[in-house]
Amino acid sequence: MRPRPWIEGAALLAAHDRPIPPPRKPTRWRHPMSADVRYALLTANPHAKPVVFSDIDALARHIQRERGLQSLELVDVEDLEVEGSADVRPGVTVYALDAGHDRDRLIGHAWLDGRGQDHLRAALRRNRLVIADQQEAA
Repeated sequence: MRPRPWIEGAALLAAHDRPIPPPRKPTRWRHPMSADVRYALLTANPHAKPVVFSDIDALARHIQRERGLQSLELVDVEDLEVEGSADVRPGVTVYALDAGHDRDRLIGHAWLDGRGQDHLRAALRRNRLVIADQQEAA
């Protein structure tokens, strides 16, 4: 089966005098979320709703469960954009690492009420033992 030819959509629309939608910046994520949310995890699925948490410790426990026994990499993100708000806000992208310390999968983008990864690291350290005790009991 022969592959279909690839056609640049914007050039085709412009050639036929059709309106072209403005380009969106690919580095920003848009998720619907309430304005009073302090801590949330925006998953890798762009169509999924954010998982909202009451405090930073609940978010850290969720990340610990998601990672299992894998290592984590935390990367500061400065352009998380919430749908309905014109402001871009800082957050932390959380990756699970494989045995070679390469990125294995994206756990999500953590919304930390304007704080950075130091705030999340402290919560992950506080909640590490709680998860380890639960895994040993199982």
